Amino acid sequence: MEKKENDLSKLYPTDLLVTGFDIIFFWVARMVLMGKYNTGLEPFKTVYIHGLIRDRFGEKMSKTKGNVVDPLDMIAKYGADALRFGLAVQTVPGSDIKFNEKRIEGYKHFANKIWNASRYVITNLPEGFEVKDPLKTDLKPEDRWILYRLNETIKEVRKGLDSFDFSKSAQALYQFFWDEYCDWYIEFSKERVYKGEGKERESALNTLVYVLDKAIKLLHPFMPFITEEIWNYLPTKDKKSVALSVYPKSKKEFESFKDQAWRVEFVKEIISDLRNFRNVLEIPLSKKLTAYYSTKKAKEILVTFKGLILKLARLETLEEAQTRPENTLVVPFKGGEIYISVKDTINVEEVRQNQLRKREKLLKELQRVEAKLSNPKFVERAPKPIVEKEKAIYEEIKLKLQKIENILKLLES
Repeated sequence: MEKKENDLSKLYPTDLLVTGFDIIFFWVARMVLMGKYNTGLEPFKTVYIHGLIRDRFGEKMSKTKGNVVDPLDMIAKYGADALRFGLAVQTVPGSDIKFNEKRIEGYKHFANKIWNASRYVITNLPEGFEVKDPLKTDLKPEDRWILYRLNETIKEVRKGLDSFDFSKSAQALYQFFWDEYCDWYIEFSKERVYKGEGKERESALNTLVYVLDKAIKLLHPFMPFITEEIWNYLPTKDKKSVALSVYPKSKKEFESFKDQAWRVEFVKEIISDLRNFRNVLEIPLSKKLTAYYSTKKAKEILVTFKGLILKLARLETLEEAQTRPENTLVVPFKGGEIYISVKDTINVEEVRQNQLRKREKLLKELQRVEAKLSNPKFVERAPKPIVEKEKAIYEEIKLKLQKIENILKLLES
């Protein structure tokens, strides 16, 4: 009897009850009443009420409908981390989850991205590498930028977790790790990692592993298996398990890097615009472009980051021009313009005519799909998968038409 009383005092009351809204009256309310009646104490401080997991059409899952998804099948196919992260991303307060297997597949790719990024960092670390406080290293502007973005992400993730907004936290982590750490900072770092020497290389590696360590800790509640495995290879490992390590907190010192961060964001926009130019006109990456710039406000930034712009935008040269050179197309940016030489690269008139033909064909297809979707009989009577397919075709055509309009607008410059 004494043991039971000790267990009760240790385990009752609890801090949190997690439950679905459909059993609030049948279970939660009765637990409160019975707990209060028998002990004088409420059984929990907080009740987190989540939505239901429905099928992708919003229908409640049931065996009779044949739309039940077995989580074990999803785990076997995509991994437990992908399923867990996918559900967290879709757990929006006050809403049910429309389960879509395609999204889980996407988060399997995210897990692969985490693994490959970690492998890049770990395999480039010298034996016995000791991670320092980044503030004690020779930081470059791009290092300060990623540390500032890490700091802001930590704030956002913690805010989401504290308010039970798991979707907000998961999306912040996804955006930071994939879009900023992998797609940008790792690309920024490669020149210093592969060709740099001394303090220049050391600061790049130090920043890479410092940020990776914090990101792995932040991701652990959402993707416990892959983060635990990666943690075992990090030189920052100071506990038996990442689950026992201290969850990251923001640092005031990194907030001062905001002034440097906007410069890198500016450079990212320019590189993205130049990449988009190449993509829109279908210019192969193997073809390096000749570019010129005209600006008064941003000259210092372009000169400072010229090396990164040349490398990541696949440019042969980037020089200042007082006037627009002949045979160039314009890529505008805030505070100036970049002129791309198209001589010996593309035939402008040939590209224009080709795009006009594509546009005419797509407009006819768009009329066909619009006629179907505007027909109430089709929308109401056709099977949902067929209606959804037509809607997807409609959106795809709209995107293709927008791309063509962008190309035609670019060619007019």
